[in-house]
Amino acid sequence: MSETPAFGQDTVVVVYLREPKERNWGLLLKMEPYGLWLKGIELASVDDWARELAAEGQNTMGLSTFFVPFLRVEKIVTDERAGAVPSISERFETITGRTALSVLSRSE
Repeated sequence: MSETPAFGQDTVVVVYLREPKERNWGLLLKMEPYGLWLKGIELASVDDWARELAAEGQNTMGLSTFFVPFLRVEKIVTDERAGAVPSISERFETITGRTALSVLSRSE
C-alpha cells in the first residue's frame, strides 16, 4: 500500500465548507487544532481574478487571508491534475503566465 503524503503549510488546496456552503481555493497557510488559515479566493471567482491579473489593469478582486473553524470544513483537497483535466493552478498559470504559488505566497 502506498502512503499518501499529508498536505501542510504552503500547499494549494480547495476547501469545501458547510453552513453556508462555500468552496475556496488558495494557499493553506497553517492548520491548528481548531481550524485552518487560508489565503485565497472563492473558487467560482478564480478564472475572473486570473484574467484580471493577466490584463494588468485596475484590480477589483483580490485574495483574503482568513481562518476557518474545522466545524465548517467538509473536506480539503489538494489542487492537482486529474488525468487530462488540468488543476486550477495550471489553468491559472495558463491565463496569467505566473505560477499560482508565486502569486498566492506574495505578501501584499
